Amino acid sequence: MTRQPTALALRARRGPLTIVGYLYLVILLIFFGLPIVYAVLTAFQPRSVTNQPMPQWLFTPTLDNFRSLFEEYSFIGPLLNSLQSSLGSALVALIIAAPAAYALSRSRMGRSRAARLGWVGFWLLGARALPAIGLAIPAYAIFNEIGLNDTIVAMLIVYLPYNVALATILLKVFLDGVPMEIDEAAAVDGAGPFRTLWSVILPLSRPGAASVMIMTFLFGWNNFLFPLVLTGSRAGTIPLALQQFLGSYTLQWNQVMAGVVLLSLPLILLAVLFGKYMIGGLTAGSIK
Repeated sequence: MTRQPTALALRARRGPLTIVGYLYLVILLIFFGLPIVYAVLTAFQPRSVTNQPMPQWLFTPTLDNFRSLFEEYSFIGPLLNSLQSSLGSALVALIIAAPAAYALSRSRMGRSRAARLGWVGFWLLGARALPAIGLAIPAYAIFNEIGLNDTIVAMLIVYLPYNVALATILLKVFLDGVPMEIDEAAAVDGAGPFRTLWSVILPLSRPGAASVMIMTFLFGWNNFLFPLVLTGSRAGTIPLALQQFLGSYTLQWNQVMAGVVLLSLPLILLAVLFGKYMIGGLTAGSIK
């Protein structure tokens, strides 16, 4: 008769593997976290400290870099442009994608339903995988002809193919987990498909909607190529504004990192406030 290993023996065997696992996580944390820490420290360094040939870890912190961004380089304009284009594109993408995701989730196509939905998903992923430069150049030519270059509207339009595709895929997966009985109950009460979607289904799908808003907001907030091609002095965003500190002969790393910190603050705020909704939306459909 074979003796089963005791819990103590199993714990003893797993001990070295656990130590190796924690050591691996510590190494990853240092590898990815150290540049972030140094970037934040550089944002508070005086220029005389930043220009030293060796990294300086001990210095007197200053807020001069942040003040100069708004006083000397007028960062208010790029900041507002980034908020308008990113938030606006996220809202428009949610409004467009919600009916599409609802139709895909509730459609009845007979035996070929799965195959057809698979093709729809393929084309959505194809739109998401479209090379940005392949859209930016034609968009520049078109917007230049109709007078939309260097406007927030132009940014909203070019973000839509990517954001609507992503939002439709995410929302469809989440809506698949909402029971059909809810739709039937709403229909009995006299609600049509659109009223059911906006008044019943979406309020129940807040985690999914929040994850869609966050993911699409991040796409616009961090985007550099589209603002570089399609905007100038009027509608330029923060990522585009940061390049002015990278000259041919000088690199103002302290002000660059101050701008990076400002660029990251909304993302950190979103993660803190809506992190649980984002995780709930991204994991929707993984457990049935």
